[in-house]
Amino acid sequence: MSTKTNLIVDTTIFAAFLLMSNPHLTGNTLHEWLGVSSAAAIVIHLLLHWDWIVNVGRGFFKKFWHSSRLNFVVNALFFLAMTGSMFSGLLISKDVMSALGIQLDVSHSWKSIHTLMSDASLILLGIHVALHWKWIVTSIGRYVVSPIRGLFQRRVTSPVLTAQPVRVEKSK
Repeated sequence: MSTKTNLIVDTTIFAAFLLMSNPHLTGNTLHEWLGVSSAAAIVIHLLLHWDWIVNVGRGFFKKFWHSSRLNFVVNALFFLAMTGSMFSGLLISKDVMSALGIQLDVSHSWKSIHTLMSDASLILLGIHVALHWKWIVTSIGRYVVSPIRGLFQRRVTSPVLTAQPVRVEKSK
């Protein structure tokens, strides 16, 4: 998978997550449907990074400390928090479940669990972004900033120099 594809997928997931994190901005219906669709986006993200997950998972206890170990733990906690948020979100859903013809009668404590898991997800997303900040900045610079900058740079054409024979006469 190319870095460019990865950047596009990750940026899309990040933007959707930020929208989804503010149901007052999106309204409840869009909030819930973004939550459902983010499950598919997370599966795509995991599949795109499956080799990394398997390799780091296999070597998790082989080295005392490695930056990928911290990354793995943060990603695992983020996955668990997102899964908890999505599951509890479905249980307290007003729009998605009724659109599917499902009526649930669940305890109101699921709302508290949903809030807790959503807040944990947001915090872990911040840590996840911080751990990948160098890659994010480099990729955006390469695939976004450089092409845009290239559109506005003045193209300087150098004059074509050609040699011309010159006749030199002796002065008297």
